Amino acid sequence: MKVIAVAQHKGGVGKTTSALGIGHSLVLLGHRVLLLDCDPQSNLTSTFANLQPANLCMVLRGEATLAEVVQPVGPRLSLIAARPELSPLERMVGADATHPNLLRRQLAPLQADYDYLIIDTPPAMGPMTVMSLVAAHYVVAPMRPDPFAFSGFYKLLDMLDAVRDNFNPVLTLTAVFLTQYHSSYRGQVYHDFATELSRQPRVQGLLTSTSIRTNAKLVEAVALKVGIHAHAPDSNSAKDYLALTEEILTRLPA
Repeated sequence: MKVIAVAQHKGGVGKTTSALGIGHSLVLLGHRVLLLDCDPQSNLTSTFANLQPANLCMVLRGEATLAEVVQPVGPRLSLIAARPELSPLERMVGADATHPNLLRRQLAPLQADYDYLIIDTPPAMGPMTVMSLVAAHYVVAPMRPDPFAFSGFYKLLDMLDAVRDNFNPVLTLTAVFLTQYHSSYRGQVYHDFATELSRQPRVQGLLTSTSIRTNAKLVEAVALKVGIHAHAPDSNSAKDYLALTEEILTRLPA
C-alpha cells in the first residue's frame, strides 16, 4: 500500500477537493483506495452520506485501531472519517512525545487490503499533520496561483525537511500542482506566478504539467455527495483530476 499525503500550509487551495479527486480517480483506474481524513474540519468526511459512527477520534482516544474504524463508501473505496472533536484531541495527543508515530504504527493490518491510502491533512503544521507525514511515503501539494501561497508552501517544505530528519527519511515530495488555473486563462499575473513557481530551486522538476481548472461541477459533486467522475465524467474537473492522478502515478516507483 502506497501512502500519499495531500498537504499544504494554507487553506483554500483545494487540498480536500484534490484528495477526493485523486482518490476517486485511482478507483476509476481500478485501484483499491482508502481515504483518511485527518483534518478537524472534517470536510472530506462530509462529502459522504450515511456514514457509521466509527471515526479517527476513537483511535486517538485508544478506543479502537485504524483497521476497526474503516468503513466502505463505494466500490473499491473506503474511508476513515474525522469529527470536529478531533481538534481538542489533537492537542491532547500532541503532548505525548510518541505521537508522531501513532498512525504509522497502525497501518500494518491495512497493507494487504488497499493499493493506496490518501491522507487529507489539516492546513496547519500541527500534530495531525506531523502524524500524517510520518505515516506517508509521498506528498503531493496543491497551490493556487496566488503570491501569498509561497509563504505557506515554504513552511510545508521546512516541515517535510524536519519530518525526514527526525522520523521518516523516505518521505518524498512527489508533485506540486496548481489549482484554479489553466494555461488558457486570461490574467497575466496567474501565468507569471506559474512561471516563477517552476523556477524556484526547491520546486525544480516537481511542478506537474497538469493543472486543475475552476469548474462548478466540483461544487455540485460535493453538494450531492458523489464523486466527480460519477457526477460529471466529461467535465473539466473529472478530466483534470484523472490526468493529474495518472501523472502522479508515473512519478511513483512500480
